[in-house]
Amino acid sequence: MRKSAATYRAQWDSAPRRSVHCGFVRSAAIALLAIAPFNGGCGGGSEPTAEESQPSFRVALSVSPYSELLFDVGLLLDDGQTTASNPSELTRMFIRHGGNEVFARISTERAPSAIGEDRSLTRGVARAQLAASVPLPLNPELGLFGSYGDHSCQTAPDFSEYPEISLPGPWETLTVDQMVPALRTYGRLAAEEILASGVSVRIWDIGNEVGFGTAGVAPQPMIDSTCDILEGGSGWYRSPDGVDPVIGTESVTSLHAMSSVARIAWLQTHLWPHQGRLMAAVAAGIREVDPAARISTHITAALGGDFAVAFYQAMADGGFVVDEIGFSFYPSSNAGPPEGRFEAFKGAVGAVQAAFPDTPVFIAEYAYPAEPMSSGPYQTWNYEVPGYPISVQGQADLLRDLVDWGKRHGVSGIRPWAPDVYVGHWGPMSLFAASTLTRAQARPSLDAIQEALAAP
Repeated sequence: MRKSAATYRAQWDSAPRRSVHCGFVRSAAIALLAIAPFNGGCGGGSEPTAEESQPSFRVALSVSPYSELLFDVGLLLDDGQTTASNPSELTRMFIRHGGNEVFARISTERAPSAIGEDRSLTRGVARAQLAASVPLPLNPELGLFGSYGDHSCQTAPDFSEYPEISLPGPWETLTVDQMVPALRTYGRLAAEEILASGVSVRIWDIGNEVGFGTAGVAPQPMIDSTCDILEGGSGWYRSPDGVDPVIGTESVTSLHAMSSVARIAWLQTHLWPHQGRLMAAVAAGIREVDPAARISTHITAALGGDFAVAFYQAMADGGFVVDEIGFSFYPSSNAGPPEGRFEAFKGAVGAVQAAFPDTPVFIAEYAYPAEPMSSGPYQTWNYEVPGYPISVQGQADLLRDLVDWGKRHGVSGIRPWAPDVYVGHWGPMSLFAASTLTRAQARPSLDAIQEALAAP
């Protein structure tokens, strides 16, 4: 029996609340009551074999951390050829549009939490099983956070569900020497569980947007950060005084207010040397299980090439040498320099390539709106890139041109962020748009990556 809109609303309202890091999906049923006009669909070829779906350019067109939330309330995704009603079907749909790996963001939670979307290791293993069943390689991201972490905030890891890890005191009181063995053990344990699924891991990511720290070794968060929401308020932060008591005297906001030179100098003095050791410990733990593991991380591209070069050099000096350099790139998030964010991003990529000529660059998060952002924490992300209006066509053109430029300039791949989340405030960024109350149709941008890679 077909459910009514009221039934979907009631089902959603009674469900456990998920994260507002992108509180994308929590108002799904309500958002769908006001259907946006459908602006076109995408075709697609026959489903490729596993071998055909794994070219050298990483197309991390993947189910998002929010996919289950969509499907649990009966929402469907349609590319004009097939309809996806679960993560497995969506993964196969993405393969038809060039996807060649599955992504999993993993917190230090071992079991699912009632708060926030499920980032637990249990869900990460389920993503590994999904990838193995297709089959595609997995790209797991070990976030090193208890609940969540990104550029705006970094919660400390919570190892309470790991009897194998014993800490001599609260995390914020520990020295780096005391943190290192715990993080190395965690890396080994997580890798063991993931690889036990039989999946092939193409590359391991450590941390999420870690330019200002990771694993709780970070300055004070931005006001009203996602971490505040998930932790139930702003009182969660603990200064990592066992590492360096100066770290807690600054905030993400105050660091942004510094000049670029002063910001880099402060991070080089107080944070990055310790952070390199911590991330190297996780990598060492992974390699106890996967000796040939390739390792990566990513930072926001918004702080420019000088920042990126200084960061990745500091990580290498601390023992954390990456096999791919990662960036988050959200071109509409701010106005950027006069030439626009696309040109600035090209400059940042060029700077790290000049400094690290043998290390590929990966676009670890990317999205551009097909219509104005109008609600939620990203409602100001409406800065148009010159030549690419905020429109369905502009979204497709920028993604196509970014990939076309990237394949010619040493970029190893791209991950469109939350391409399936077409409801709530992230909807304009999605590669789908609502066409009926419970169904979304692919936007032309779903095929943009394939089109760029197919071009001579």
